[in-house]
Amino acid sequence: MSLHTYTQIMNKKLILPIIISTLGGFLFGYDTGVINGAQLFFKDYFNFSTAEQGWAVGSALIGCIFGGLGAGVLAESLGRKKSLLIAAFLFSISALGSALADSLFGLAIYRIVGGVGIGLASMLSPMYISEVSPKEKRGAMVSLNQMAIVTGFLVVFFVNYWVGNHLASSMITADVTEEALNTWNVNYGWRYMFGLELIPAILFFLLLFFVPESPRWYVIKGDQTNAIKSLQRLGYKEDVANIKAVEIENSLEKKESGNWSALKGIGFAVFVGVMLSIFQQLTGINAIMYYGSSIFQALGNTAESAIFQNILIAVVNFSFTIIAIFTVDKWGRKPLLILGGFIMATALAMLTYDIYTQQFSLLAVAGILLFIAGFAMTWGPVTWVLLSEIFPDRVRGLAMGIAVAAQWLFNYLVSQTFPIMMDKESAIFEMSNGTFPYWVYGVSCVLMSLFVWKFVPETKGRDLKDVRELWTKKNK
Repeated sequence: MSLHTYTQIMNKKLILPIIISTLGGFLFGYDTGVINGAQLFFKDYFNFSTAEQGWAVGSALIGCIFGGLGAGVLAESLGRKKSLLIAAFLFSISALGSALADSLFGLAIYRIVGGVGIGLASMLSPMYISEVSPKEKRGAMVSLNQMAIVTGFLVVFFVNYWVGNHLASSMITADVTEEALNTWNVNYGWRYMFGLELIPAILFFLLLFFVPESPRWYVIKGDQTNAIKSLQRLGYKEDVANIKAVEIENSLEKKESGNWSALKGIGFAVFVGVMLSIFQQLTGINAIMYYGSSIFQALGNTAESAIFQNILIAVVNFSFTIIAIFTVDKWGRKPLLILGGFIMATALAMLTYDIYTQQFSLLAVAGILLFIAGFAMTWGPVTWVLLSEIFPDRVRGLAMGIAVAAQWLFNYLVSQTFPIMMDKESAIFEMSNGTFPYWVYGVSCVLMSLFVWKFVPETKGRDLKDVRELWTKKNK
């Protein structure tokens, strides 16, 4: 579908708030991606053990779990916009604090603070976008948030490379050697990597003041006047805004109260949402995104070269997410998820074979890139699209919060268990020649495709008001 076709439905006053809200996704990507390069150097600065390095990398995910759980409560009580403002503020605090950290305790605390921001933004940005987008373009618009996430990864990988090589070179007064570069990066480089996040974080905070609150939230709260004003700020003329506010009101189920008791009756929907979140993480995507530099180092590269090779991962991630934007509303959610699971399983089989046979050839690189491509065009964006669509209005925040918290919990488990499984002194490593985690992720990819085929309904083109009916039919 062409960009011209999109603009026929999406006016400028509607597109701009969506783009601004995706900065939450951008910071999500930057904050989770910055650790990939920074951990190569701060582990030597602090002389971390393997366990301490794992905690420094994974500590943010503890914050993500609490942020995911709290996002639902904040979204229902304060609204989507004010909750995003809180997330932007936390990103700013985390960036500055992590850059100035002088101990594992301090670094972990500020990473946890940033994690809460990530947990909030990871749910609130797609939620806001889904509530303001026309149903015909909702999948593509929510996928823009995933595009922002992978853009954040892409930008931070370039930032890490620039800091680790070019900025480092300009700061060294003596001869610029590999040893000198590494020494400067260990002492200072990782601080710049963290600190530069302040720029997009402050920009996000300021731009959010120009974003209208979700009119759907106003209607849920019984505030028709502000709902109409919000719709007008989103580009609807006054008469159309009045009609649309009434339509939103009529779409809401009066018996839903917006509290925890309202989750009764949609237990299966919550189960599916939680499982989608868990399976997304059990692909192993974040083992590669967090430890990609270490993986490339294990193939014989220097730390600075490994950071550069991460850019290739980010470019593939970015490119194939574009495909998702133009296919999710055309092909549907289910076909993409099923296809993606089998693509990633194939890619992991390639990587596993190459590592098991100790070839360390282009087959391993091709496997990694195919895996990233498969995730980027399917489970990366489509999971978020489904999570923003499958829950009824008055409990969307609470139900999404539960699913997102489960996602971050398993993200943490994957990030913590990967280095343990890759410990060269362990029996698991010796038994599998370092391929055990890829076996686990590959089997999960097959299982999740089967799960989607059996249990996940198609939501393409459906009104958000029809969601409960969808699950009623599914349970019959």
